[in-house]
Amino acid sequence: MQKIIGGAFFMPNSQLMKSYFTQIFLFVLVFNIQLEAQVIATEVLQHAHAHNDYNKFNPLWDALENGCASIEIDVFATDDELKVAHIKLCLSKKPSLSRSYLLPLQKIIQERGFIYPNQALVLMIDFKSNSEISLHLLEEAIRSMKDLFTYYHNGEVVEKYLKLVISGAGIQYQQLEKMDTIYFFKDGSVSNCAQDFPESLVPRGSASYGSQFNWNGKKEMPEDELLKLRSMVTEASNCNKKLRFYAMPAKEKIWLKFLEEGVYWINVDQPKKFKSFNNSL
Repeated sequence: MQKIIGGAFFMPNSQLMKSYFTQIFLFVLVFNIQLEAQVIATEVLQHAHAHNDYNKFNPLWDALENGCASIEIDVFATDDELKVAHIKLCLSKKPSLSRSYLLPLQKIIQERGFIYPNQALVLMIDFKSNSEISLHLLEEAIRSMKDLFTYYHNGEVVEKYLKLVISGAGIQYQQLEKMDTIYFFKDGSVSNCAQDFPESLVPRGSASYGSQFNWNGKKEMPEDELLKLRSMVTEASNCNKKLRFYAMPAKEKIWLKFLEEGVYWINVDQPKKFKSFNNSL
């Protein structure tokens, strides 16, 4: 029986516990139904980086349905977890990285045996706040599922189902070098090889499109910009780094040119549009 104390209902401990476990059961049930209703592409868009995926109508699942090989997630460090958000506003109401990405991906792997066959899905985690705290919270978030993540050990990279690439506020090698096994890779510069990080820990280089190019795709790419692009691709190739230019105009002519010139990652805000473009090649 419920008792009224000070105008509010008071529920005995047994009823509280029953209500608590009922809520957990319903959450797990809904979570499982949602997973079963989702579609994952059978063919991977090798060059598709799903930019700011969390802002999409159906985060994670739109990217997976269209076969994006890389997904970008902005996070802020709170007291005890990483919250997925683009700006530091109402973080308490934002979903956690674990709930919105890590746990669903873990369940997919448990049920299917993989996300995509024969390759890792890249999760590019963009730190929007203190990198030291963020890195600690990320390490805690994956602690119970480290066997799912690509890692670096004794100078070698061992590929698994998922791969974490850190961007944004970034990390310093001093934060990683004492680790026996490193599960965190770095999004570096497009213009030079890493100076302190081992080359294998910096698989990607990113820069703003507008900071490097003015070409809008209406005519042919200007010769000086084309030469600059080729120089950047060559330099990145020399240190086994794959380039990405964010805020790139979503024009097929630009996508095609950059792919032809050796830019690996295409920043995609519309996965379905890029999939259609890719299928037309």
